[in-house]
Amino acid sequence: MSLKAYEVGPLIVFAENGVMAKSFAAPLIRPNSEWVNAVTDWVALMATRRSDLDSRLDAAQTEPYIHQA
Repeated sequence: MSLKAYEVGPLIVFAENGVMAKSFAAPLIRPNSEWVNAVTDWVALMATRRSDLDSRLDAAQTEPYIHQA
């Protein structure tokens, strides 16, 4: 599958899908220990598809990554 751009909180993540983007970005937004105690915040965290940012994909990347502006 190809990587696509997602906005997760303050981050732009390139991943195969929104669930993967959210899972990849969440520990960078808050430590996992905090997510365990704030499950409703985890559920509320959204990975918004940003097709307008797909052109920023680093073609050399094959694994999910955080886009560095």
